[in-house]
Amino acid sequence: NTMLGFSNLLVEKFDSYEIEKQKRFIGILNNDIHNTYKLLENLLMWSQSQNGTIDFKPEKENLYLLAVEIIDLLSQMAENKGITVTNKMSSNIFVNVDKYMLATIIRNLISNAIKFTPKGGTIEIGVDTSLGVSLNQNSIQIYVKDSGIGIKPEKQDKIFSISENTSTKGTENETGTGLGLILCKEFVEKHEGEIWIESREGAGSKFIFTLPLI
Repeated sequence: NTMLGFSNLLVEKFDSYEIEKQKRFIGILNNDIHNTYKLLENLLMWSQSQNGTIDFKPEKENLYLLAVEIIDLLSQMAENKGITVTNKMSSNIFVNVDKYMLATIIRNLISNAIKFTPKGGTIEIGVDTSLGVSLNQNSIQIYVKDSGIGIKPEKQDKIFSISENTSTKGTENETGTGLGLILCKEFVEKHEGEIWIESREGAGSKFIFTLPLI
């Protein structure tokens, strides 16, 4: 409805608007198109996951390079809010994963972090070494940490559940699909890993998940 409304205004009154107003309306349209694309993409992946029609093809992947690729993809989104995204991965860590699924996990976690981090904030992705390099000899802990608004304790147990509607607006009123974290959980578990959150309201969030090492 928003896209239709603004596109109709532009079609009917484009020449009568000043350039700044034209840019503002086009910016709103662009943002809504991105959000709709994310919604459709997540819906498609979730439905494929439920139907068992997604191929699972784990291969040797460089964790650092994949993180670089996703950060670059989301760079404009972060830049719009003046948020710095830092890749703290070591360049020589290799994991045995389905690249498509891992890219979806990282993309959803970083875009979520951008959504809930105020302007000028920070986000980082890296390997959690607080309990050693790995939980055991065959897995590694990866984290996405932000300086955002955090999550209330009563919501933390529900954010990975399809039966709970926990989608909330971001710091700039960004909308969410409600499916991103659910996909993360399903794709992490597909790799026989785990995902959890450490968060305190007003003090940011840290999502941690495990993956098999090479």
